[in-house]
Amino acid sequence: MNLSEKEKNHKILVVDDEADVLDFLRIYLNSLGWEVTTVSSVAEAREELDRDRYFLVLTDIAMPDMDGYEFMCYLQEKQVASQVVLMTGFGYNPRHTLVKINKALRYPCLFKPFDRIKVAESILVAWNEYHKTPAEGGLTDVPVPQAEPTPPPA
Repeated sequence: MNLSEKEKNHKILVVDDEADVLDFLRIYLNSLGWEVTTVSSVAEAREELDRDRYFLVLTDIAMPDMDGYEFMCYLQEKQVASQVVLMTGFGYNPRHTLVKINKALRYPCLFKPFDRIKVAESILVAWNEYHKTPAEGGLTDVPVPQAEPTPPPA
């Protein structure tokens, strides 16, 4: 499979070593209409990316088998066409992998615990970017699941 070729889809690959995070994102993103596959390691993610195309890889930064920076470099080296959104449970630290990633690669990042609205918005932005073509200005023939409406202020 040529990993650099795009295929219209609603598929999200979630990579995290925490089962609770995988369960939450699978349930929440499925409820919004996305097709979600969850894996608990980078090794599983690599296998899954060899098997199928995803418009988005939503990946944790700190994992036992490979850190987020190494995984991002792998995705670039293999020319994986998927958009990437990072996740972390750590705040800002100048020595954190997130800082290294942002200096080199510039990917959006979601912080745990998640703000559901920010998660939904990040997914929509990634979907639009993935499906955008210069000639079309973005594909309109694939229905986009809608993010939850913003709740009224308390």
